[in-house]
Amino acid sequence: MLGGLRDFVVRHRRKFIVTGVLVGGSYIAIKYAQRKLIEFQTRQARDFLEKSRRMQHFETTESTCNKVILGMGTELYAAILRECNSDALLEQLRQNPSNKVDLWEEMKIVAFTRLTTFVYASTMLVIALRAQINLLGGYLYQDVTLEKKEISEDLKQRYLSLIGNFIHEGGLSELIQLIRSKVIAMMKTVPLTKPFNLADIEQLFWSLQISISSEKDDPIKNMVRFLLPMEVPEYNRLLDIMFSDTLDVLDNVEAITVCANNVSRGFSLAVDAIAEGIFQSQHETNAEINKKGMNKSGDGDASAAAVNSMLKLNKVEIPLAKLIPIISGLTSKGFDEKSRPQNLATSLLTFYMIEEKTKVFGANIYEVFSSK
Repeated sequence: MLGGLRDFVVRHRRKFIVTGVLVGGSYIAIKYAQRKLIEFQTRQARDFLEKSRRMQHFETTESTCNKVILGMGTELYAAILRECNSDALLEQLRQNPSNKVDLWEEMKIVAFTRLTTFVYASTMLVIALRAQINLLGGYLYQDVTLEKKEISEDLKQRYLSLIGNFIHEGGLSELIQLIRSKVIAMMKTVPLTKPFNLADIEQLFWSLQISISSEKDDPIKNMVRFLLPMEVPEYNRLLDIMFSDTLDVLDNVEAITVCANNVSRGFSLAVDAIAEGIFQSQHETNAEINKKGMNKSGDGDASAAAVNSMLKLNKVEIPLAKLIPIISGLTSKGFDEKSRPQNLATSLLTFYMIEEKTKVFGANIYEVFSSK
């Protein structure tokens, strides 16, 4: 019997060998697959947790960024109002002096310079802070997760204080001088009696934007020159690296494109505000006429006239001399989140802060520097 079994095994040994190889190989393959599946699941869970932590950290960074933008935006507008102050001119005009035409000419330059500076300076500040705070956020994430412990509170303060060059160290003043020179070149020969409709105002701002962008010192393409110091104060190598990275980010085509888009949108907001101011002026004029009894058709007709004025607003022409107080009034106050309706400064800063392309710009910076 044993001999027969041995003969059976000998006759079918190749089958036994193949079967053993297949069974053993299958077992090894299953174990290998199970191990790889566990590794994959572990890696997926680890990646998910890392992404969750990064997302939470990014959201915190964004919240901090928005608070800093609002705080520094308030400071920025106050600085613009100091440098483009029209109070003395208005006081002199109230006294009806003999040189009132010259004073109105200066008011014209100041009003358009201030509004244009509002548009340019606020978006430049928002772009710079989005870049700085998200870059710092990315570095902080790496510092914590990799336990480098290289970023101290003092380093953070020194890095974020670099933007102070814009408001306090001459960057804003240089920007205002550049804009003023372009406003003078474009507006000096425009008579105060020249009528403007909304299309004319849009064209004027577009021409001003083109004139500024054609300058070799175009503030959009040369943001770094206005926003940051020429060199970082001596501290340590990491601050030097972060400063260099910030320069690269602000010189990048994405930053320039987003900033240029914001400037165009900012002028659109300004034109909308001017249109509202013209409508309000027309409405007040009609109300004054009604008070004097020149229109005795009643409140219903007065309301109808107001609606009709709004519908025809695009065709309304207003002399430059009457347009100047409207533009000056729009930029007479800085950021005020409690103002209702929002003034121009508040509308501009709020829009730039929540604008989608600006937020994506910041998110891209955080993604790059938190993954290095």
